[in-house]
Amino acid sequence: MMEASLKLRLPDTWVNDVCEHNSIVIHFQQCLPYGTTGGRSLIEFDESEDAGRVIEGMRKHPTVERVEVSRTDGGKVSATVVNRTCRAGQVLAASDCFMVAAQSLDDGRVRWKVVSGREGSLLSLVEELRKAGCQVEVERVGAIRDEVLLTKRQEEVLALALREGYYETPKRVHLSELAKRLGMAPSSLGEVLKRAERAVIEKHLRSD
Repeated sequence: MMEASLKLRLPDTWVNDVCEHNSIVIHFQQCLPYGTTGGRSLIEFDESEDAGRVIEGMRKHPTVERVEVSRTDGGKVSATVVNRTCRAGQVLAASDCFMVAAQSLDDGRVRWKVVSGREGSLLSLVEELRKAGCQVEVERVGAIRDEVLLTKRQEEVLALALREGYYETPKRVHLSELAKRLGMAPSSLGEVLKRAERAVIEKHLRSD
């Protein structure tokens, strides 16, 4: 079995339009086909000042049939979103691959982590996604048993933060300044750093 990290720009869903103009990182817990052309997703994101705009943007998007929202005491927003069209979801459902994680990026794209079924299924998935009108960037492909500590982006961001003094006491650069240099939203940068830090810490603890 193989696994891959893909960056996609989806041509016919709310994701690109809503996520490109807001700083919230949306985690897709589950994505399933809906009818013959659509898709439905269970998503989660942190409560913030942008949360209302994100929810309103989803509800007003012409491809969205309905949105159901709930909030938790832990500051999380969960929602189910039914999309009338979702070619990427339909392609994935028809493939021999499985999506194990997905999250929005601050440029409106989505990162998928997928695992292959049979040989050649990853290549076939990418080809079919492109035929369906999706822009697809393959970030990484490797054997599922191979451990990849950090993605290329995580490594770049973590190295810059360390070099610029983000981890010094007192800090020589703050999150907002670092985000500005990288052209990222502070919340997105914070998410990248948090995931990179967790990966490094877990690797260190496992090696002890």
